[in-house]
Amino acid sequence: MGLTLLTRKVFLLSTIFLASIFLSCKKDGKLSPDFDNGNLSIMFTDTFSIESTIIEDVPSQTDLIPFQLLGVYNDPIFGVRSSSIYTNVGVSGETNFGTIFTIDSLVLSLKVAQYYGNSASSFTVNTFELATPLSSSTSFFSNTYSAVQNTLLGSSVFTPSALDSTLRITITDQDLIDKIELDTLYFDNTAFNANFKGLYIVSSDTAGATPAITQGNGGFALFDFSSVKSNVTIHYNDSLTEALILNNDVKTYARFINDYSGTDIEKHLDTIATRNINRIYVSDMEGVRTKIEVPYIKNLADEGNVAINKALIVFTVETGTDASPNEILQALTLSRIDLAGNVFDLADASEGTEHFDGVYNSTSKSISFNITRHLQQIINGTITDYGMYLTPNAAVVIPNRVVFNSENSPSFKTKLEITYSKL
Repeated sequence: MGLTLLTRKVFLLSTIFLASIFLSCKKDGKLSPDFDNGNLSIMFTDTFSIESTIIEDVPSQTDLIPFQLLGVYNDPIFGVRSSSIYTNVGVSGETNFGTIFTIDSLVLSLKVAQYYGNSASSFTVNTFELATPLSSSTSFFSNTYSAVQNTLLGSSVFTPSALDSTLRITITDQDLIDKIELDTLYFDNTAFNANFKGLYIVSSDTAGATPAITQGNGGFALFDFSSVKSNVTIHYNDSLTEALILNNDVKTYARFINDYSGTDIEKHLDTIATRNINRIYVSDMEGVRTKIEVPYIKNLADEGNVAINKALIVFTVETGTDASPNEILQALTLSRIDLAGNVFDLADASEGTEHFDGVYNSTSKSISFNITRHLQQIINGTITDYGMYLTPNAAVVIPNRVVFNSENSPSFKTKLEITYSKL
């Protein structure tokens, strides 16, 4: 009994002694005392300079996914952002409209999959016919303009506040109906699109419109074009109906507009001295990305050969910028770039989420990336450092955005924490 008690006391005192060693870390990050056997010193630093630059994102191909955005929202920080949709309308194989019945009207229906913005806002959606069908062999991007005819086919006031809501627009334009009825038998979409060129679907308050939608109002509906509820239904004069298709068999794409007029983002893009240097901006819908540079990271090798044990870069959301309905962008990634600005995955990304992280922490309102292998490659000279891009992880589907504290922020600034060993 006495020996056991003595053993416990010795163990407890040893634990306290070892803990005091590990916790007595100097401000410069050097552990005291060094666990140095002549070959190894473990060091810590979080003082490397970081430089951030806000730049416009590059257009992405938007005709490869079944979900498309429609709407407009006046973000108090990111300005007026809008998305419109261009789509062909197809037939289900060989289609015979017959000669007995005549077309009374067409109804465009689009199934809402998700909604972002002020749920109480309503906006007017207009439809026009395309001037020419979208080519199935052409790639369409978020900045692509397609020619549209001037005649308004139909419009509807839309309030997509419920997830099961469906946008419906009735089209009664007789000229369009007459063109569809020019032929009663259509063998494929090419033949049908020669008469019905397709639809342009757009909010009347799209970015650049005058007057602009008021700040804090508007929103985006994410439409599921693969849903059976998304179609163009032909209504005949005897109450019969026939559904035309809007799915992967026909070409569809979205065009985005980001109007930064009067915003701090505009000042960053134009490098105006009065820009807010305490902020980092990232937005989806091909908005803005941030270039991150650590210009003096190779100086770490001035101490001799080093091995980076862990390098963590931490971005914290600026307080108040995530107030509803301004949902923050949580799916982000860091990528390295070359001299031409081409983007490549970091070596750490191949290790998976458990290593690379990049998962938003709702408690600390921050997102961190483990860039250990990336920085080691730079120090070893196996890659040339041209900086990294902080971008949306899924840069097409959602209209979210995020504001982080930059490296210049007085609180919760962007920081790089490095633990390394001198070899």
